[in-house]
Amino acid sequence: MPPLCKIQTMLNLPDQLLTIQTPRLILRKLALADAEDIFAYARDPDVTAYTLWEPHQSINDTYDYLNNIALEICRSGMGITWGIIEKESGKLIGTCSLQTTSVHRRAEMGYVLSKSYWGRGLMTEAVKGAIAFGFHVMHLLRIQGFCAVDNFASARVLEKAGMQFEGVLHNYVFTKERTWNVNMYAITRSLDFLYSQD
Repeated sequence: MPPLCKIQTMLNLPDQLLTIQTPRLILRKLALADAEDIFAYARDPDVTAYTLWEPHQSINDTYDYLNNIALEICRSGMGITWGIIEKESGKLIGTCSLQTTSVHRRAEMGYVLSKSYWGRGLMTEAVKGAIAFGFHVMHLLRIQGFCAVDNFASARVLEKAGMQFEGVLHNYVFTKERTWNVNMYAITRSLDFLYSQD
């Protein structure tokens, strides 16, 4: 059976092997140079209404995010965060991430997209690409994602990407001075699938 691809090993791979191509998007590793594009949407209260973090107040908040969260996830071996690039414009329009729990061969999906690009199926396209990477490159058994129960747009993304609704987790998150009930979604692969890839 292929071993779980730990991020320490992935970091030794050339960037092109960590890059995901979809019909309209390129998902690639984030860099500090992406700060301005990220700040452009991360400061929008509509974009951050259902995120676990507050709108960025200055570009320094974005640099803190890149250094202490997005890039640190990769450096620590706990996952990977991609910048989502629209092929047509070459612009970074959002992020998508897989944060792993290597012992259990599972990862949690996270994503955010600039409001200007909502309603075009782009986030679903990115999530499908990340799921394929998680199963075929990282050899995960389970990829899960959650969203606030009233975040219907995010629920549609997870459903269209092939995830199954598993139930409501009550008081699962406490952020922005309140508790949130969330819908849990997941997609799984069996050990037989992993053996077949060996």
